[in-house]
Amino acid sequence: MDTNLLKLNLPAPSSLDAFLLGRFSVAIDGVELTAERWPSLRATQLVQLLCLQPRQRLTRDEVIDALWPQLEPEAGAANLRKAAHHARQALGRHDGIVLQAGEVLLWPDRPVVVDALRFEQRADAALAQRDPAACADVAASYPGDLLPGARFEPWVEATRERLRQRQLQLLRASGQWERLAQIDPEDEPAHRALMQRELAAGNRASALRWYAHLREALQEGLGVSPDAQTQALYERCIAGLQSAGPAFVGRAEICAQAAAWLDMDATERPGGIVLRGPAGIGKSALSREIAMQAQHNGWAVCRVDASQIGRTYAVMCAITERLILDDRGVLDRIGAQARSVLALLSPQAGPADKLPGPLGRHQVVGAIHRLLRAAGQGKDVLLQVDDAHLADDADVDVMTQLAASGAGLCVLLAIRPPAAGTALARALSRLQRSARLQVLDVDPLPDDECRRLVARVATVGLSATVLAHIVDAADGNPFAAIELARCAGADADARLPGGVAEAIKSGCATFRTAR
Repeated sequence: MDTNLLKLNLPAPSSLDAFLLGRFSVAIDGVELTAERWPSLRATQLVQLLCLQPRQRLTRDEVIDALWPQLEPEAGAANLRKAAHHARQALGRHDGIVLQAGEVLLWPDRPVVVDALRFEQRADAALAQRDPAACADVAASYPGDLLPGARFEPWVEATRERLRQRQLQLLRASGQWERLAQIDPEDEPAHRALMQRELAAGNRASALRWYAHLREALQEGLGVSPDAQTQALYERCIAGLQSAGPAFVGRAEICAQAAAWLDMDATERPGGIVLRGPAGIGKSALSREIAMQAQHNGWAVCRVDASQIGRTYAVMCAITERLILDDRGVLDRIGAQARSVLALLSPQAGPADKLPGPLGRHQVVGAIHRLLRAAGQGKDVLLQVDDAHLADDADVDVMTQLAASGAGLCVLLAIRPPAAGTALARALSRLQRSARLQVLDVDPLPDDECRRLVARVATVGLSATVLAHIVDAADGNPFAAIELARCAGADADARLPGGVAEAIKSGCATFRTAR
């Protein structure tokens, strides 16, 4: 009889599929074994270990060294025999695990497919082709890291890391930057690519959020700052946001007064200048204009926002991080004690020596003052703080102490009128009485300046009627004028002045009610 015909009548050999990525499971002829089938942890790990090997085999000594490294050879061999017996029970075949000729074999002479090994083969092929679509396809087949239930087993660590790196390479090759940043928060090229993408799309705030994610991850994980290339991109984002602020119109008298104070002899000028006014009145734009004039006249400028409500010394932390990111070498110019104080405010300043006692206010004042002067490198320093009314009492205390500290430093604060009796109100009153601080109240824009502002920010030409309604509605508030001009600009048309005017009247009534 033809032996080939006999072979055709034989049943196909049973296949074994092992799933190790993101979970552990074994299927025989397509039917997954239930968890209850595995009688012991070591039996499970024996199968897992063999699955990861080429041809699913290892020497007896290698298996014992991997699973029972602390045991003597005889004890390890006894444990191996026991684990093999339990594994055979789980697999349902007496030859599912075979010990012969000094080797341990899984499912010998029958088909074995291991998802982890298959993934690695496909990943290597896709990366060799340098095909983004192929790399994306393989990356999508990666359900999770290798054997998450054996996270701390030494015998799986090297393979897990190798496969994880393959996944990261696939994501890079296919440009999946967001997934890459989620999987590896310390991946600087991925975050830089996301920043560049958002910046190109005009989403500067989103670009800055990616930068913040990276900076925090690097600080917490590695204790380092973003590299020079990332920092340069961050500076582009900052410059873009600064230039994208509301148009600056008018305020000539206030600008001239601030410039005159800053131009005074260092021993005579005020240590602090306060721009005080309600929301939307233009304090931030005005403080930027004053800072630009000071910088043009040779001042070093450090600008921060007092926006992290509820965190002690949040403003001082922001100052520390801003100046260190600008020039990490500034830490070498302030002395060990000041650096130790700053390290308690931000990990950016670490590592540093431990302070002998608890952190005191006078230590923070001294350390920040030294940092600002060191960053100025011989120049007078203007510390610009927006929304300073949001700062907590500890920051208010330090800011007012800096304003009173003397020559070489001036603090420029933009604030809303503080409530009576608050730490900010008391500190400003005290400094005013001692002539260390000057307050400039920012009043509503005159109508002519408001009209010029609206004309600058409107996206299309506005009729005289529309322009008059906007100026009347804004009531001298630059923020209101800008927002109303932008809203009206999309629909303003000389053919429809009445309709636009009615819409603006309605918007104005709503705005006045909200204020």
